[in-house]
Amino acid sequence: MPTYKGQYIKDADKVIIKDLKTAGRVFSNASEKHSYPFCWRSQTPLIYRGFECWFIEVTALKERLLELNKTTTWVPEHVQHGRFHQWLAGAHDWCISRNRYWGNPIPLWVSDDGEEVVCVSSIAELEKLSGVKNITDIHKEFVDEITIPSKMGKGQLKRIPEVFDCWFESGSMPFAQ
Repeated sequence: MPTYKGQYIKDADKVIIKDLKTAGRVFSNASEKHSYPFCWRSQTPLIYRGFECWFIEVTALKERLLELNKTTTWVPEHVQHGRFHQWLAGAHDWCISRNRYWGNPIPLWVSDDGEEVVCVSSIAELEKLSGVKNITDIHKEFVDEITIPSKMGKGQLKRIPEVFDCWFESGSMPFAQ
């Protein structure tokens, strides 16, 4: 919020409450004692930040996953109807992105307005779409420099900055070849 930009979040709390009171938008103001997460190294409060993420809509696949689980041979057998079935039955949408420098880059190239999204499935496809030849390294610092011309007249598509969640990567490993 531009009004509070540059202020430490805990200091801004007081200013925000004051501004809300001045605007007549405070119904109640009270303090509650509760546990709060702290950094074990610095002993300072952890601050939750909201930011955009990429998700797989697992809930749309849940019924199919449960059906396919019935056709899988499990060792030990009880996992099929026990732990794994329960996990699938309770599955929810999965945030697959992480905001880190390290990790496998998510292969999505997007227009500046976010309307055009291209998911690249291989090095060969990236070479074809971008015009860049002999791509040998698909680590973040190399593919982030590659752009793809828009098919919708939106200039150059750029790779999103996020990398894959490591658990998503490990589950995808058998298909990596």
